[in-house]
Parts: sequence; C-alpha cells; structure tokens
Amino acid sequence: MVAGEDARILALERHVREFWHGHEVEDVTWEQALVLDRVPDFTTYRVAPRSAGEAWVYVTAGSSVHEAGGGTEFFVMSPVAAQVHAKTLAMVSHLHSFEEYRLGVGSVIDVGGPWMDGSRMDHLLVCLPYSYGPALERAPEEAGRARFLWLLPIHRSEAALIGTESLDAFEEILEAEGVNVLDLDRAPLV
Repeated sequence: MVAGEDARILALERHVREFWHGHEVEDVTWEQALVLDRVPDFTTYRVAPRSAGEAWVYVTAGSSVHEAGGGTEFFVMSPVAAQVHAKTLAMVSHLHSFEEYRLGVGSVIDVGGPWMDGSRMDHLLVCLPYSYGPALERAPEEAGRARFLWLLPIHRSEAALIGTESLDAFEEILEAEGVNVLDLDRAPLV
C-alpha cells in the first residue's frame, strides 16, 4: 500500500489521466529541476492533442503536496510540443513550494524572458482553468483536493494592468477581444 505524499501524487496522476482520457499522456519531467529536491516524486505530464488546432497541455503532479489542505497544481497550454514547458512548470512549482511564494489566482510571474521561442510574452498569469472547467480544477479527496490552475502567458504591459487595475479588468478585455490563447506572438491587449 502506498501512503502519504506518494499516494497523493499517484492520485494526482490518476486525475490527470482520467481527465484527458483518450489523449496520449507522457511523463516529461525536467530532470534538473530544483523542485525535485523538495518533492522527489514531482512529475510533469505532456498531454497530446487529439486533433489539429488543439493545445498541447503540460501539467504538474506534486506542486500541491507542501500544502496540507488542497494545494495547487499548474498547467500551461501551447500550440506546439516543447520541453521548455516542463522546465517552466518545474520553476513555478519550485517557487510555489516555499510558503512565502505561494501562488494563487491573480498571481503574476515574471519569467525573465519569452515564455517560449517565437513569443514576446514574458509573464505568466495564474488563473482559473477556463478552457477545462471545474472537472479539471478540483482534484478528488485522495489527491488532496488540489486545485489545478492555468498559467496564461501575458505581456509585461498586461501584467502592469493587472497590478494597477485588477485581474477582472484584464479578463474583461481578454474576453471582449476574443483572444486566441494559443497564439504564440499575439499582440498586447494594452
């Protein structure tokens, strides 16, 4: 019988695989990740799209284990498969593993450069998993009731708007403009 942290990570993996049933789900954990020192069984999964135009999804299992009640897992959506996303999720999860740096809805992370080649967006916004809804967002009890949140790539100017105005103000603009969130080099909204 598996217990404790290991059981929770296995339950998180099961949640990911069940949510994306019918998709190829592959372990693509970045092996040099500092988070592995804090969560040895931390894993990143790559979820392949079933048809053209759908997102490649990279999702964590293990970010939430440092939090007693619930905790947070992260995912990013991309138009292409790229190992940089596993590295990004490991970096975000390592940051999140420290109580003083816990991330939640509305948090903005400056990634220090483009989130991937071909993009000008250099920040990630932690937001609700709008594309997938509550079935993904809330993991079952055996997975610690972790919450899966989306890391949405945004421009520096958009991060500034969120800081000076609000997350709601940015989300209203995002929705009104009908932004394609898979566009690697979309124009800034502000």
